[in-house]
Amino acid sequence: MKHFLLGLTLCLISCSYAQNSVTGTVTSSIDGTSLPFVNIVIKNTNQGTTSDIDGNYTIEINDQNVILIFSSLGFKTKEVFVGNQSTINLILEEGSTGLEEVVVTALNREREAKELGYAIQSIGPSAIAEVKSVNFLDNLAGKIAGVTITPGGATGVGSSSKIIIRGEQSFTNNNPLFIVDGTPINNNTVFNFTNEAAAGFQEVDFGNGAMEVNPDDIASVSVLKGPSAAALYGTRASNGVIIINTKDGSKSKGLGISINSSIFIDTAFQLPQFQNEYGQGNSGQFEFVDGLGGGINDNITYSWGPRLNQGTLIPQFDSPVTLADGTIVRGGDTSLYNGIPITATPFVSNPDNLKDFYETGVTTINNVSISSGFDKGNYRLSFTDLRSESIIPGVNLDRKTVAARLGFSPTDKTKVTTSINYVNTSSDNRPSNGYGSENVNYSLVAWGPRSLNIDNLQQYWQPGLEGVQQYSFNYTFFDNPYFILSENRNSFNRDRVFGNIAVRQQLTKNFNITIRTGMDYSKEDRQFLRNFSTNRFRNGAYAEHDVFYREINTDFLFNYTKKIKDFDIDVSVGGNRLDQKAKTTQTQTTQLAQPGIFSFNNAASPIESFGFESEKRINSLYGLLKIGYKDYLYLDITGRNDWSSALATPFSADNTSFFYPSVSTSFILSNVVKLPKMISFAKLRFSAAQVGNDTNPYQTSGAFVSQTAVNSQPTFSNQDFIPNPDLKPEKTTSFEFGTDLRFFKDRLNLDVTYYNSLTKDQILSLPIPISSGFSQQVVNGGEVRSKGLEIVLDAIPVKSENLQWNTTVNFSKNVSTIESLPQQDGRITLAYSRVYDNPDQTVWFQVEEGGRIGDFYGTGYLRNENGDFVLTSEGRFIADPTLKKLGNYNPDFVVGLTNHFSYKNWDVDFVLDWRQGGELVSRTLSLAAVGGQLEETAFRPEEGIIAQGVVNTGTAENPVYVPNTTAVTPESFYRQFYDRNHEENNVYDASYLKMRQFEIGYSFSLDENKINFLKGSADFKVSLVGKNLFAISDIPHFDPEQLAVQGQGLVSGVEDLSYATSRSFGLKLGVNF
Repeated sequence: MKHFLLGLTLCLISCSYAQNSVTGTVTSSIDGTSLPFVNIVIKNTNQGTTSDIDGNYTIEINDQNVILIFSSLGFKTKEVFVGNQSTINLILEEGSTGLEEVVVTALNREREAKELGYAIQSIGPSAIAEVKSVNFLDNLAGKIAGVTITPGGATGVGSSSKIIIRGEQSFTNNNPLFIVDGTPINNNTVFNFTNEAAAGFQEVDFGNGAMEVNPDDIASVSVLKGPSAAALYGTRASNGVIIINTKDGSKSKGLGISINSSIFIDTAFQLPQFQNEYGQGNSGQFEFVDGLGGGINDNITYSWGPRLNQGTLIPQFDSPVTLADGTIVRGGDTSLYNGIPITATPFVSNPDNLKDFYETGVTTINNVSISSGFDKGNYRLSFTDLRSESIIPGVNLDRKTVAARLGFSPTDKTKVTTSINYVNTSSDNRPSNGYGSENVNYSLVAWGPRSLNIDNLQQYWQPGLEGVQQYSFNYTFFDNPYFILSENRNSFNRDRVFGNIAVRQQLTKNFNITIRTGMDYSKEDRQFLRNFSTNRFRNGAYAEHDVFYREINTDFLFNYTKKIKDFDIDVSVGGNRLDQKAKTTQTQTTQLAQPGIFSFNNAASPIESFGFESEKRINSLYGLLKIGYKDYLYLDITGRNDWSSALATPFSADNTSFFYPSVSTSFILSNVVKLPKMISFAKLRFSAAQVGNDTNPYQTSGAFVSQTAVNSQPTFSNQDFIPNPDLKPEKTTSFEFGTDLRFFKDRLNLDVTYYNSLTKDQILSLPIPISSGFSQQVVNGGEVRSKGLEIVLDAIPVKSENLQWNTTVNFSKNVSTIESLPQQDGRITLAYSRVYDNPDQTVWFQVEEGGRIGDFYGTGYLRNENGDFVLTSEGRFIADPTLKKLGNYNPDFVVGLTNHFSYKNWDVDFVLDWRQGGELVSRTLSLAAVGGQLEETAFRPEEGIIAQGVVNTGTAENPVYVPNTTAVTPESFYRQFYDRNHEENNVYDASYLKMRQFEIGYSFSLDENKINFLKGSADFKVSLVGKNLFAISDIPHFDPEQLAVQGQGLVSGVEDLSYATSRSFGLKLGVNF
């Protein structure tokens, strides 16, 4: 492979020669200043370059009879015939970007923005790669109207991020489609197999698929928000499309080399706020003996014990014990002594125990690429190395990416392009998530007493029992957090290849055909190691989880263009075949014969196996008719028909075919009507469309699920739901209209969009009596109405010779309302998040007519008609088992603010993201407050606490309410008020204002006169960068952006003992030769 790549590179480099060159300087007509980053391209070729920071350029030409095209954002494009000129100095005139902006649309077609009758928003490489993230999706947050990104940092570096476009419209699937260089890629998150009981392996997040797209290779990201924009992608595009185009070598002059390096220093951000007045114990008492209940409350890790820092001496887990031979061990080394007294030590607070647990993380991202444009085409090769050591001890992520893109025209009528990406992602350890002892926050935050000194936990083996018995402060419920992260590892290694090859053939002057085939292939090996003395696996455990995915897309597209008088006509007809295969298998043993040997040959319990395999095929035909009239009126009509195997049965294919049409129109008012001088561009647009959303395989007919082998023979069982042979795809009918207004020669631009969509025939599972042998039945039914408003405001408030300020404000608001359900009364449960398998400790995500997607329910305490708590005569709350709506996790609106300041060679960028509204339930609050750890429980008056509420002195039929005057102990009050069985008092407002990223950079150029080894010039940029620099929120204990991991999915609206997110400061260096 190395010899092949070297040979390919040398071959491509050998093509990058030129006979003549043209040089010059590009300046602005406004003030005469030089213009950097102007695109200079030889017309009708892929060969080009860009001007440097001083406006200078050089371009190689093979023929003097060529035309150079000069273009730059905010200026009119200009064409110049070269002839005998070797120097061309050009002045570009200020112009309207609205007339010439080119964006990437469906089927990877480049079109002028003015033609489009629907909303589309694009961002360039600087918005993604200047301040890099491990998951590039996080860099989209706050930058695109109508797109909500929830970063997954609360489950560790490299975790899954959730992206929703224009709100949730489906009960089951709201994931957008991702396209890279014209080919779909997988963005799924595949979790390990778990169970809900307090046993087994907990959930681990291994990241979503799109995170492996390398930011340094991205040239542009376009978001197709509505059905009209995405209709040509059919059933997979009902939730919008993210189109990613990668960089090629078309703008390189000769051989170009680019090097980019970033280093980030990561620290824990937004940690819980604790009380530090009271330590371990219950009812004011504590004494350690063995962590198993042998002392006074020594198996209780609540912080309802004695006051701290009072000079009190108490035997504790880290207090010394002197053995008969004089050896000193710790109180927690319970296997080494028997009845020998523990020496009491000072009972003091450890206010920074969680802060000291988190480490300083380091993330480095290094990229090098070479590119060239030559007479017949261009190429680009890129290598990126990402290494991240997390703030969580022992957690890391490594990723290596090799990308190659080649464009080649063997003849004037043939163009071949290929794009290939190889990604290897691995980690020695991924943190376990959710509620349970495998999550270190279980012992550190929820139940870790304020007297706990974690420094004494770092030596996590009991002396002489290394590999057999851990050392901890409690052996009934918890694991030592350092033991978890060092000995109980969740590792993985994933290889992935995605890319395509396409051939475009010009058949006649007006007629061409493109044939393309692409693939996304990944294979992932995971291992789960559990050593002896683990709380859930006293004799250790071992599991392997294999994940396989392959998707092949092959498509063709005929295109015909013709100009007939004032009409420009473009007709396209094409087809696609999708073949998809997925397989996941987890094999495990829950007991080992010998400690530290992780192999199935060391299994001491039956080897269990769980798995599922699926295949899916979609055949498609589609067409597009585009008509333009006199450069001011445009009409698009599209249609696509899909045939999906997921909706077929062994006996029928009646429901496999579904057709999706769309129509859109754009009317450029400013090209027809003379508008006031202040208006430089005005466009009205309208679109209507219908798209679909089919389902996963085997919902229409039964399938078998792999189970544990018996006597070495494979076994299978039916799925737990009744399939529906008459299942139909969900259908979304939508319309949108909007306007694009530009003022003062594009110094102020306003884009407004209103949309309204209705999704019918929702695919969901309804519960049925267990006596049927199944738990659910798959049905069609339900309608969801989604309405929204998007506003994008671009402005250049300041523009002078040396100083310029660009700002963009994005505003979006969406409301998704349930208009009907397949059942007449009541609510339907779509998902839940619970503690273990306890239905009383569950947040239910349910829908009802008139409600909204995102509503969640739980229980609370009895209230009267005025909303007052009704208490007992003893001053205690009365549980109300009735489910009540606690909130909705969707925001009321989202605002993003992006700013760019440039002064001479300096530039400053920052992004603010404001989310207003929405609620979430916090398990950190409910558990750590019940445990007496959080600052909310610091107020503990000796006379007790009188709960605010009323007492019924009458009867149930004729209540008489009087104010409560009875006090209860602080411990009793807080443990009941925040009780996890009643989530009502554990709900937060999820609003926040964040500074997503910040950069201050300095750019300069050096030439061969300053550095001897240079043959030409080099452009440098050095930047100081930051991420998550501050956040304003009503939540004191954690990042308000949360995704809980429950079973096989991510759950919004619940914070489940989350890890701290990171605040990052860094340095970035870029150089282009």
